[in-house]
Amino acid sequence: MYAKQFLRVASAVVVTALAGCTINGPVREWQDPNEVVRWDEAEVVLPTAMPAEADLIEFDVRRRGQGYFFVDSAHIEIGKDGVTRLPVVTRSTRGAMSVTYEGFRCATSENRLYAIATGGEWSEPKVNPWRPVGNSSFEPKSVLMQDFLCDGTTPLLPNDVIQKLRYPPTDWQ
Repeated sequence: MYAKQFLRVASAVVVTALAGCTINGPVREWQDPNEVVRWDEAEVVLPTAMPAEADLIEFDVRRRGQGYFFVDSAHIEIGKDGVTRLPVVTRSTRGAMSVTYEGFRCATSENRLYAIATGGEWSEPKVNPWRPVGNSSFEPKSVLMQDFLCDGTTPLLPNDVIQKLRYPPTDWQ
């Protein structure tokens, strides 16, 4: 008997709480729910130097057999637009190396390739749209974004990113 009464009261509380919410959260009286918030991307300035071996910090991706993944800790920056930009280094199991300069937007869980290093110089791709980053412990971009660069939809400060890269949380914590 008490269980049924409790369920009715709990259901009423939940329905009341959800009545003032939309999918994107509660709408405040000063907000226009149909307003599109404009976001402008800041101008991208590529690093002047290639990553130095001493500045590389490895991050663990579960598909270990396909290579090793590093972040250039000397060139992590957060733009005024909220995008975290940094060089990412991939080293194959046979030693071949690939260096990219990428942007990660925590607010939308997207990634963008700005440049690829070839012959010690940056080369910009002809097409470089923002692409969604999935949720997989086997994909380097996903691991980097979810485990090291973002706290939900907020970018972490470069020093916090470096700290997390150097001392990553363990799975058992």
